[in-house]
Amino acid sequence: MKAGQRSRTAEGAAALRASHTLYAENPLFSDPYAIKFTSSGWRRILKSRKWRHFLQPRAFSPVGLLIGQVIGRARYAEDQLAAAIAQGAGQYVLVGAGLDSFSLRQSKAMSALKIFEVDHPDSQQSKKEQMALFGTIPSNVEFVSINFEEESLFEALVRSSYQREQVSFFSWLGTTHYLQPETTLNTLRAIAKVAAAGSEVVFDYSIPYHKLSGAERLGSMALSRFTKYMSEPLIGQFEPEQLHAALNDIGFDVLEDLSGAAQNQRYFDARGDDLTTTAATHLIHIRLR
Repeated sequence: MKAGQRSRTAEGAAALRASHTLYAENPLFSDPYAIKFTSSGWRRILKSRKWRHFLQPRAFSPVGLLIGQVIGRARYAEDQLAAAIAQGAGQYVLVGAGLDSFSLRQSKAMSALKIFEVDHPDSQQSKKEQMALFGTIPSNVEFVSINFEEESLFEALVRSSYQREQVSFFSWLGTTHYLQPETTLNTLRAIAKVAAAGSEVVFDYSIPYHKLSGAERLGSMALSRFTKYMSEPLIGQFEPEQLHAALNDIGFDVLEDLSGAAQNQRYFDARGDDLTTTAATHLIHIRLR
């Protein structure tokens, strides 16, 4: 993202969540605040009969795959979070929180859960201003500003009220694709340094283009060009086997690594619409030893 403005891709993801919430017959993930986080331009598109059909999922369409990717990762992260809370996790850290609305949707129902939203200060300021329009920001939510180019996640959390001895859950969605692989691994090292044993992380990552074929490969290349145009180029990719080895060295056990096909089997195959996700992105769930 550019200094002084919030992430355009975060706003685009909010628009995709809003489209799914508004128009899917059986939403896989419902986010009633998503449309409120978008710009006036996005809201006109989402509410316009003329334009909103472009945001509807169609078989193998790039937009449909993007909706599936955004909705699938959100549902997966919150499924795993719920399981972690049931096992005693007391803190939830949204790394690169963007325009995620969990703090508004769930904080009251989960008042015992301490929620940390970690993000760039420019994105965070814009989001806090919008959240204030919806009412009082929940008391169990803490905003932790960070410029990842200048400090580590460890440093940011240490200066917050984060409790290092408490088992925590971290979600890190829609971000690693825009980071150099070593930056991603350094952030995971920071989590391993600050978190208690048993803490868990869910994040998504891109696999190399050469592992894709046909429409998936062309679609990923087109998306890469689009995000580059938006000044947020896709630069981070991992071979799954190499990533797993690196995670093991850091101190994480891989609990699950869902390919696009596995995500479709779990969340999308039984649906009556054309919603599906891309083979270009994996979802991974890890636990700190």
